[in-house]
Amino acid sequence: MLTFLPFLRAVKAPATSLAVCALILGLAVDCLPAGTSRASQRPAALPPPAVKAGAIPERLADAPLDVPEAGVTMTDAGTASTYAGQISVDLPYPLDARPRAQNPEPAAAEDEDLARWNVGGSSAPSSASSQGSYHPATRVVVDTRPAKRRPGARALPAPRGLTQQRVQAQARSHGYWPFRLCFELGQRDKKGTGGETRVAFTIGTRGKVRAARLLDSKLGNAASAACMVREVLKLEFTPAPSSALRMVASIQVYPGDADLPLEPEMAVLAALPRGDFDAEAMRARVLAKQPELDACFAEARKSDPALWGRLALALILEMDGTVHRVTEVESQFPNAAASRCAQALLSSVVFPSVNGKPFSFVVPLRLSPQEAPTKTGPDADPGPSVTSDDASAD
Repeated sequence: MLTFLPFLRAVKAPATSLAVCALILGLAVDCLPAGTSRASQRPAALPPPAVKAGAIPERLADAPLDVPEAGVTMTDAGTASTYAGQISVDLPYPLDARPRAQNPEPAAAEDEDLARWNVGGSSAPSSASSQGSYHPATRVVVDTRPAKRRPGARALPAPRGLTQQRVQAQARSHGYWPFRLCFELGQRDKKGTGGETRVAFTIGTRGKVRAARLLDSKLGNAASAACMVREVLKLEFTPAPSSALRMVASIQVYPGDADLPLEPEMAVLAALPRGDFDAEAMRARVLAKQPELDACFAEARKSDPALWGRLALALILEMDGTVHRVTEVESQFPNAAASRCAQALLSSVVFPSVNGKPFSFVVPLRLSPQEAPTKTGPDADPGPSVTSDDASAD
């Protein structure tokens, strides 16, 4: 009876270091070398949908997302690759051990880009990415206001220098990624629908937040709410106010329309064979099928010219390198016929054996858009947010 190496599904593990990434793939050049730029390290900005009554407000990141031109993609290990065919083949990696940036913010931006690719696009009106409100990334909106004074308290003079508008602008600018990461960490532990978290905080005369406390949270995840309070404590504001300012922050966070990619599991990484998984050799075997792969997706594009996206296929190898099974993982490629065609082709490939044992790894394929979507500017003003002014809470 054949046995297979166990590979745990990652849900909670911390990000993989670049050193481990290089050790896994055996190719440091594909593991974010110094000086290599990555479009996915920048936050994405998409045009927000019109806000209707009762709609969830959106606060997007502050830089546009680079969409690769046809034939040019970013590999999962971070290096650009160009092929003449319809399909580009990213560097394969062991199952549940996707290379990922070590720094939390670039890793989250990379996850957002990957989530967008995993959904892809289609001409079908029913396609998720065809919906007018579609936005793959986590939605964040931050508002601040002065804390309400107790009845009979002496009115304070208007602040000089650090106005209320500047407090809100700086809280949005510096708090977006920390608050988003708090929410996404909780989402990987236990999925929720999101909601508002209110935090009362005091800005001292040096511009630093000297106290913060949780007023209430609708997140349903105490760890995420506590994380947001800690991040509020780290905020700094300029210019420093002449007297302490008591403020309340409304932090609203909602999940995006695309699932967060799974993080690599440290237990999986520790169990991987050292030096015997040759990612380039695996990719070379796939590239030998380039014309047939191109034909699969060219046929699909005859009926769906707008088709694009990422197709991640998990291959289980026998001891001799023949393919035992091929299944789609991570992605939801929007054309089932093209996916089946690619799976059938890869099932006939004989790969280099890994330690003479059964082994599972992922082959990521990307079909780029035929025409890159128009880039949009940052979302400068998310519009009015939905807040609750409960005076008794302040």
